[in-house]
Amino acid sequence: MIPDWIPNIHPFIVHFPIALLVMAVLFDAVRLIFKQQVWLEKATLALYATGSLGLITAFLSGRHAVETVSVTGDAIPVVTSHEDWALYTLIYFLIFTGIRFVTWWKQLEKGFVLPVLVIFSLVGIGMLWQTGELGAKLVYKHGVAVGEIDRMGQQIEELEQRLAEYREEAGPEIRDDGSWIWRVGPDAGEILSEAFTLEGNTGFMADAGRSHGIHHLNLHAGEESSYILFGDVIRNLDGRIELNTEEFEGEIALIHHYQDPSTYQYLRLSGSELSQGQFIDGSDNVLGAGQIDTSAWYTLRVTASGRHFYGYRNGQTIVHTHAGEMEPGKTGFMFSGSGVVKLRLVEFLKVQ
Repeated sequence: MIPDWIPNIHPFIVHFPIALLVMAVLFDAVRLIFKQQVWLEKATLALYATGSLGLITAFLSGRHAVETVSVTGDAIPVVTSHEDWALYTLIYFLIFTGIRFVTWWKQLEKGFVLPVLVIFSLVGIGMLWQTGELGAKLVYKHGVAVGEIDRMGQQIEELEQRLAEYREEAGPEIRDDGSWIWRVGPDAGEILSEAFTLEGNTGFMADAGRSHGIHHLNLHAGEESSYILFGDVIRNLDGRIELNTEEFEGEIALIHHYQDPSTYQYLRLSGSELSQGQFIDGSDNVLGAGQIDTSAWYTLRVTASGRHFYGYRNGQTIVHTHAGEMEPGKTGFMFSGSGVVKLRLVEFLKVQ
């Protein structure tokens, strides 16, 4: 039975194949001295086989694990590198174990062959080390899947929302690294036209509102797409938007790697379907999609690091996709349809 404070089983599984493969390499090293021990040869092969099968389970549980936790900020490129190295290591040991079965079956592990195989096994251990180090970095440096840190983040966000009620300055804040955040305040409609770059349909109406003591922006949509952009170009990013679409019918999307209205990447909401994809020269390539609840206020998040892309609703992973990396570009959001979209916050963080 898994404790309710553990979000997934990956931590329970991942250490077993590591231990088995390390033992396999140690047995190989012992075989360099005790070459005539047949049982040692069979035990080594069994360790490689069970360790490699265990890596498959660890990899699959890791793919599931990343969809049960919220990964933000500078942890994003770490988790994508961890996933990449895990895949490389899995492929390496599956191929290496297959080779070991062949050399054992044909009795080729004699002379210089066994020392060479041991060297290649050490390469695999090095890959295991790199993968494990990235996993440890996620937990011990970035606090991924640490419940108390997640709760602290929620408390900080609630305090930021309360402080926003008393700010006279309603404009977006931009950081030295190109990250930016806009917590909607008074005169949001004027700020939108003055501070942001507008493309596509620029004739839409925008005005400020307030609900439950928190300022929001009312965007009156048109049939043609409106693109709202801000800040410098960003490559790897963590973006989010807090919105209410109960009075809206159409499409709204967080957009990034934006070049022009025909080339950009998106996390798009259409009705209750949240999809992730790329527009390239006007061609829409949908990478993945899922259904979400669109009642009341909610937050959509998108992360992009290399070829890895995630889409979240209120911290829950909805889509996890992969594709070729696009050229760095502007960030912002787009919308089209009918009715009113209400926004409280838009943010794009640049991650390393």
